[in-house]
Amino acid sequence: MLPALSEPVALLPGRSVRIDRVVQRAADPLPERFLHFHGPAELVFMKQGTGCFITEAGEWPFAPGAVLYAPGMAIHDFAFAPGDRSWTLVQFDPRAIDPALAALPLAACAAAPEPVAALRITLLLDWLAASLADQAPEPQVCLLLETLLLALLGAFGQQSGDAQATVSGLAHFRPLLQHWERFPDKPLTLAEAASRCALSPSYFSRLFAKTFGSGFVAYQTRLRLQQAARMLATGDLAVSQIGYRTGFASHAYFSQCYRAAFGVSPSEHRKMLLVGKGASG
Repeated sequence: MLPALSEPVALLPGRSVRIDRVVQRAADPLPERFLHFHGPAELVFMKQGTGCFITEAGEWPFAPGAVLYAPGMAIHDFAFAPGDRSWTLVQFDPRAIDPALAALPLAACAAAPEPVAALRITLLLDWLAASLADQAPEPQVCLLLETLLLALLGAFGQQSGDAQATVSGLAHFRPLLQHWERFPDKPLTLAEAASRCALSPSYFSRLFAKTFGSGFVAYQTRLRLQQAARMLATGDLAVSQIGYRTGFASHAYFSQCYRAAFGVSPSEHRKMLLVGKGASG
């Protein structure tokens, strides 16, 4: 079975929102750590579980009842403590939101809404999930999303300054995000990456490993594979084309790296996805 991908699947064509509900038991492996970023903005509603929300803006401890927000293209990750875990993930296209109605936070943030507000937020979240399950028209879905965001903005605005813990060093690597997003087919050498971040190669290498928990080359390869997995799941490009578009020089090497990361070849993964779509249809 494929491990959960940290870099989430892109939004489906014609849809501005997607929702996933996740339930994991204490005996299940902890979610794999992988600092990541993606175009859609992300909300996580924690029902069970504790841990730390790691972002460029800072790091927040979270507990049941917390709501976590990551803007599009913000590096972030979730470090869970052992125990039962469940949460609802909402990913959405920020461009679908009227900025005059719901001005989204510019940076990642976290909040623990008061009981009355939490009840209203849960109800709105359930309505949004039901509208997506019923394939409601997109304008109706966007209206529910905006209403949910309006309810959340009050909670985010009231968050305590003490909620933000240590300031993250992730902002140093913003130039890499811009390159990886624009040119997924052009991997960087360590020297090129260090130059983009205005750091010496040796210091860049140490700081990157300390911040990301992985060497630069290994992280960049994993990120390209995550991008390839997203393309497999949401498009119909040939597998060889996907490998080329994510910077792999040959189909054989792409398949080898993909299998090493996910336990199946890209072709096998696509077949699994097609079977899943057929079953859900």
